[in-house]
Amino acid sequence: MLESQVGPNEHIIWSGTKNKKVSVMESIFNPLLPFAALWAIFDFGIIFMSSANSNSHSSTGIGKSMMGFLIPFFLLHLMPVWLYLGGVLTSAVRAKNTCYCVTDQAVYIQHGVFNTTTERITYQQVISVGTQQSFFDKRAYTGDVVLKLDEIVYSGKHRTPHQRNVKIENIADYEDLYQMIMQYQPSFATGMPENAPRDMRSYMQQNSDQYDDRRW
Repeated sequence: MLESQVGPNEHIIWSGTKNKKVSVMESIFNPLLPFAALWAIFDFGIIFMSSANSNSHSSTGIGKSMMGFLIPFFLLHLMPVWLYLGGVLTSAVRAKNTCYCVTDQAVYIQHGVFNTTTERITYQQVISVGTQQSFFDKRAYTGDVVLKLDEIVYSGKHRTPHQRNVKIENIADYEDLYQMIMQYQPSFATGMPENAPRDMRSYMQQNSDQYDDRRW
């Protein structure tokens, strides 16, 4: 269980999982759907016409050689469709394997289909917190808590600021969890919390002109 990975000095304030039905519906009706549908219609249309044409040349042997080339070609060419279908077919498993745990010091997110990955996000990394609802979230009375993270990417001697969003998705009490996390989010006088590592805070102070507006 995810709770077993929580540190000994941390106190769990919330834990939960994704709503499977909402996750599956969001996976089906995602922005890739129209693209995958048009791609499939185009490819299968060519396959159908090529198959009809090959049947008319079956006596010469041209039809068999043509289909022997077209079938593996279009199996590869339909990759966007396979990726979309794979996402839909694994959405229930991904939702089942996604667990969340929030403590007074960090947020834990566990996910994966074949391999399980656990990420620990401290409140030092969080620069803002927000909520959002998809079309299906509104109908299921669920929503997402979005954590905006500010991190430092090290490349040799160079340190580059990097931002990314992490979501606690499709949960029923997303508004309550948002309020809980806000209570533990430190104030950001220089763009970083007071208890952030010293080297990170000094770096952000030196580059504060790039971080004038950090709130959503």
